Amino acid sequence: MLISMETSAARNAGLPAVAKGKVPYIYTSFYEGRSCSPFLFVNAWVPEQQVPPIVDYLNKEGAKKYFLVGSDYAFGRGMLEFAAKYVTETGGEIVGEEYLPMDGTDWTAIISNLKSSGADALITSTAGGAPNVTLTKQLRGAGVSLPYANLAVDEGTAASMGADAEGILISASYVTGIESEANQAFLAAMEAKFGEDLRTPNDLSVPQYEAVYAYAAAVEKAGSPDARAVLAALPEVAVEGPRGTISMNKQHHAPLTMYLGQVQADGSVEVVASFENVDPGEQCPNL
Repeated sequence: MLISMETSAARNAGLPAVAKGKVPYIYTSFYEGRSCSPFLFVNAWVPEQQVPPIVDYLNKEGAKKYFLVGSDYAFGRGMLEFAAKYVTETGGEIVGEEYLPMDGTDWTAIISNLKSSGADALITSTAGGAPNVTLTKQLRGAGVSLPYANLAVDEGTAASMGADAEGILISASYVTGIESEANQAFLAAMEAKFGEDLRTPNDLSVPQYEAVYAYAAAVEKAGSPDARAVLAALPEVAVEGPRGTISMNKQHHAPLTMYLGQVQADGSVEVVASFENVDPGEQCPNL
């Protein structure tokens, strides 16, 4: 059994080995969608679940002209391809779309194009870690104050970005502010276990935590850890966790409750709206 939270590039590179070994694989990172294999299951969000809450919110706030910025790899391009389609379908216009290599750090030229584009909203899809930080810092330094939604910032990353992250819109299947008994019990247990060493649980770590329980449930249902038996059981089991009830029963993907949030000055995320049981759409119809 393989459970991993990694980049799309790493997932795509590993899938042939997974198929050759016929290993059940739960991928726990949000991603650009439509990665399909009889052995792959996904318990994190895809664009159909994550993008509409953000664009719908920005549209209601008066946004009509959008500028898109991404890291130049599968996730960055895949997310913004869906975002551009959704923006135009809902009456908006894409006035710019720019990409920087994953290891790029100088966003000056892209920011200059953004500022001269006439855009009234910005959506970014950059690789986790350094690109999120460098782009946001340079946007703030350049005085960009447009409504800004980041498709790749989780709550943990936002907490590490300081004041630069304030105001960023995110859409996630997990935020610490979920007001459920299951989430409050989870947070209390994490605090008791790790104390001052606790890092912010987020939309990357929580799906991985829940995936362990999904595997356990599949083994229990199958009555065996045999790979073929587990593969048959995985789409039939459900896990009750901090995000609610999660079942990878939609073409090896999971319907998810999504939360639209806005980063506050202290790095926390205020929930603006929630959307229950958002369907992942057509991801792998041939499975």
